[in-house]
Amino acid sequence: MINNEICTSKYNWITFIPKNFIEQFSKLPNVYFLLIGFLQMIPSISTSKGVPVILGPLAFILIVTALKDLFEDLKRHRQDSEENNKLVLRVNGEGELEKVRWRELRVGDIVKIIRDEYFPADLLILKTSELKNVCYIETKNLDGETNLKNKKVHPDM
Repeated sequence: MINNEICTSKYNWITFIPKNFIEQFSKLPNVYFLLIGFLQMIPSISTSKGVPVILGPLAFILIVTALKDLFEDLKRHRQDSEENNKLVLRVNGEGELEKVRWRELRVGDIVKIIRDEYFPADLLILKTSELKNVCYIETKNLDGETNLKNKKVHPDM
């Protein structure tokens, strides 16, 4: 069955270390300093007598960056959970309204939206309370624009 949950986070608990490691070493400076650290382990060409002194600062930078990425991703997980758990009124099989979470919506569900209420973006308007079958929608979460867009009910409805 198709899942309606949104997920904007990059990592989960299993993939955090490998994905973050790959992401950090896709940056050229980190690769450069790792290479210098390996070269410092060769006593004949090293000025540090074979001790890779550059690996300490590199490890510090990698750890701080990983912690920053972890906290940002945890924030994304919280925001995703908050968004997925918002409530909407859905018409059930008996024609009654029931409150369900956004993540429980499926294709073909009919929902009732009340004025000034947030709702999932991928809806088809069947009816409005306005005489001209027009509703006004703010899409700033999608495109950053704060002006209202008018949407009309399809003429066949």
